[in-house]
Amino acid sequence: MAEPITTLTDYAIALECLILAGLLLGQGGVQRLWAAAFTSVSGAALMGGIYHGFAHQMSLLQRIWLWQGMGIAVAIASFFTVVAAAMTLRRGRRRALLALATAKLALAIAAGFTLWGFALRVADYLSALLIVLLVQWLQRYRDPSAPVWLLAAIAFSGLGAIGLLIPWPGVSPLVVYHLVQMVALFCIYRSVAAKHQANAGVPG
Repeated sequence: MAEPITTLTDYAIALECLILAGLLLGQGGVQRLWAAAFTSVSGAALMGGIYHGFAHQMSLLQRIWLWQGMGIAVAIASFFTVVAAAMTLRRGRRRALLALATAKLALAIAAGFTLWGFALRVADYLSALLIVLLVQWLQRYRDPSAPVWLLAAIAFSGLGAIGLLIPWPGVSPLVVYHLVQMVALFCIYRSVAAKHQANAGVPG
């Protein structure tokens, strides 16, 4: 295993997201879309673990496709994130946000084959969280704590990204990034897991 700690933290994220997806799936309704988003993140993390642990045993083509698979999984997670937010809106706004989610997905997948692919997909993911934050803020009467949790998630994600630029003695910056992302993912879960929000239904 080339990068054992990085690989294990990737797998830890994959397991965390599967657990959170299972909890959301059990709530039904819109939460099933969030479960799909967390499942996609889990898949991306699983592929990330394989990449960091075993890429040296793969051919160049296999590494490229594995890397692209990670990016596509993140793009799909971003798509389901925006779709989940859209389904809580009234029909006109819902259609507009669904169209935006579809366009973002197509662009994110296409962008992955460019030199700026990774950065653009990260931007796509963060933009999805910002869209959800806006929707939650507009609907804060349903659950005032939801946007607070999501804002914390975005803050942790930003700190994790900054941490990638900082040399950490004796540990890979990716390990620190993964650990911070685990906290951010839990904050995202908490922002959408309120039972009364799950049972609020979809407006007409």
